[in-house]
Amino acid sequence: MKLIRFFILSVFAFVYIPLFAQDEYHAEIGINGGGSYYLGDANSQLFKNTQLAYSGFFRYCFDARLAAKVELTNTTVSGNGFKNQILATDVCGEFNFFDLEKNEYKLFSKTFSPYIMGGFGGVAYSGSFAMSIPFGIGMKVKLGNRLNFNAQWASRLVLADNLEGLQALNNPKGLNGTNIFNNDIVSTFTVGISIDIWRKRCDCENSSVINDNHKFRKK
Repeated sequence: MKLIRFFILSVFAFVYIPLFAQDEYHAEIGINGGGSYYLGDANSQLFKNTQLAYSGFFRYCFDARLAAKVELTNTTVSGNGFKNQILATDVCGEFNFFDLEKNEYKLFSKTFSPYIMGGFGGVAYSGSFAMSIPFGIGMKVKLGNRLNFNAQWASRLVLADNLEGLQALNNPKGLNGTNIFNNDIVSTFTVGISIDIWRKRCDCENSSVINDNHKFRKK
């Protein structure tokens, strides 16, 4: 009788798993849109002279908590007497505060999570290029099996003090007074969507069923 019951349970498990198993993915591609502002010699006030910003990104998820992201952002920085288009490239690591998974079988997993980010990058502007240090905070939400929502506020400490591109606007002593590093900062606040790619199969349900079968056999 034990053998028969085990056989019936096994057949049920093989039928049940394909119907309810959740797909998992290695990576995401997405777009963001929102606004940007700069802090430097020609502007020292948050959110002043806000300009349109948009970006595309690729995110690789190592697990439910850790990810790496490459993002390319196009925007304009503006202040008193100047306006320059810039292209920023950020390579950042991200840490989710919750296990970001759409998995009802995993304890403590959530479909949303705040996160922090930081890394390195570069900013191209007015025929020049400078390295930068991007950092920021955000919120991720899984909207469906493959669709995700993202809200982010990111800043880039530019390792230069000449985003204005005009010598007349730069402090002759190289001190813009907007931060302790005396460098320009470009910030963006954006929202966007992404779609999961590079599918992998989660074996969480398989492990759960196997454990249940094992317990059933022991009885």
